[in-house]
Amino acid sequence: MQSNRVMIDYEYLISQIQRNLPTLPVIVNELTNVLENPDNSTQQVEDVMVSDQAICMKILRVANTSFFRQGRSEKVTDANEAIGMLGFEKIKNMVLTTSVFKAFSTQERAEQKFSLEGLWKHSLGVAAASRSIAKHLGKSWHETAYTCGLVHDIGKVARFKLDEDDNDNKFLLDSQTALDQKINFFQAELINQTPRHDYLGYLICRHWGLSGAVEGVVRWHHESNPELRQNVQTGSDESDLIDLVIVANWVVNKMQFGFSGHESPDAPSDALLARLNIFQLDNLIEGIQRELEVTEEFCAILDS
Repeated sequence: MQSNRVMIDYEYLISQIQRNLPTLPVIVNELTNVLENPDNSTQQVEDVMVSDQAICMKILRVANTSFFRQGRSEKVTDANEAIGMLGFEKIKNMVLTTSVFKAFSTQERAEQKFSLEGLWKHSLGVAAASRSIAKHLGKSWHETAYTCGLVHDIGKVARFKLDEDDNDNKFLLDSQTALDQKINFFQAELINQTPRHDYLGYLICRHWGLSGAVEGVVRWHHESNPELRQNVQTGSDESDLIDLVIVANWVVNKMQFGFSGHESPDAPSDALLARLNIFQLDNLIEGIQRELEVTEEFCAILDS
C-alpha cells in the first residue's frame, strides 16, 4: 500500500529559520573557548564578559538571586566575584541562557493558550530539573544536563517562527490537536505530518555549534528506546542524558511549570527509570519542586 506521508525539506526550513532565529552571540563562542581550558584564570573569563556590558550586568543580577546565591548574605558586586562564586560552568550556562532567551521574544498571541514566554518557562524548568536529577544521581555532568534541558525544545521556537514567516497556523494546529486528543505535542506532529520539532532543534544546535551531547538530547528526547537512537551508544553518558531529560520533561509538564504546547506528557517507562537507577520518585520530585520554586525568580530576572 502506498504511503501518504508528506516529505518535509528540513534543509529548506532551516534556511528560512536562519533569517529570524538569532545566532548565538560571539561572546558565547568566546566564553566557551576560554572555559574549556581549565588553565585559564577568572580574569580571562572576566575580560570576555565585560566586552558585552548588557550580558555582564544581567549575569550580576542573576548571580544575586536566591537561585544562585544559595544563602550567601553578601551581594555580588563585580564580574570576577560572580565567576569565583558560581564557577565557570554556571557562568557559561547563564550566558547561554540569556542568549537563547532572545530567541523566545515575540508578541504573545492572545487568542491562543500558547506563547513563547510559556515555552521559555517550561524550558528553563526542564533545565533546572535536569540538573537536579543529575545531582541526585551523582552525575559529574550536571551542568551539561542543564544546557540540554534548556534547549531541548528549541525546535518548537523554530516551528513557531516558521508560522510567522508563512502566515499559517500549523504549529498552533498541532498544539490544539494535542490538547483536544490529550496527546503530547510530538504525537500531534506525527498525526498532522508537520515538521518535527526534535529534528529541527537538532539542526539548529548543529548550526549554533553546540556539543554532540546536546545535539543528541535534542534529537532523541522523544525516543525512550535506546536501541532506536541513531549514533548514540547504549549505556553511554549521552544515552543517560537523553533518559534524564525525558524524566525532567515529564515532571515539569506534570507540575505545569510553563507550557510547551500540550498537557499530556508520556510517563517514563519502568525500563527507562531502571536504566537511571531511579526506583523512588518521591524524593526526586521533591527536589525538583524546590528547584522550580527558586527558578521562578530566575525567570523574572531574565524577563526584565
